[in-house]
Amino acid sequence: MTGQATPGVPGDTRRPGLSGLSDDDLIRRLRRIAAEADPVPESLYLAARAAFALRDVDARVAELVRDSAMDEPLVAVRAPRDPGARMLSFEAAGTVIECEITARAGARDVSGQLSGSAATSVAAEVAGQPPVPAEVRAHGFFAVRGLPPGPFRLKCQLADGGIIATSWTPV
Repeated sequence: MTGQATPGVPGDTRRPGLSGLSDDDLIRRLRRIAAEADPVPESLYLAARAAFALRDVDARVAELVRDSAMDEPLVAVRAPRDPGARMLSFEAAGTVIECEITARAGARDVSGQLSGSAATSVAAEVAGQPPVPAEVRAHGFFAVRGLPPGPFRLKCQLADGGIIATSWTPV
């Protein structure tokens, strides 16, 4: 029978009732249907391109090691804190970046301290937005105001010429 799968015949990739489509043809057809029924939003493409453009191959990545949103039961035994505040801690090669994130009028403020290394500059990066610089004060304190909600990272230029960038973290 032409156009029909033959049960038990090795190498026959046609499907009954699909007019003899091979697996590759079926996959192409399903991709086209999915793209029409539920297309990827353009904003997602833009955010992905922007995030890729923000990569810095020379930067050491400071990984998120503590997040109060995940450790809430452990934090609950301490004194009351701002209910909207979130504490993040990043580490890379002996350098620690501690941050407090607070929500204010639909935006996010980040205040923190870098220890273990001396930073000459800190900037917050959000995909699709220009970096927001922060003044680095004594003892590595910094603050960034007015970030939009969504993934962000901090990029720190160190006094020794190195760069540390935190992992992308949604806030």
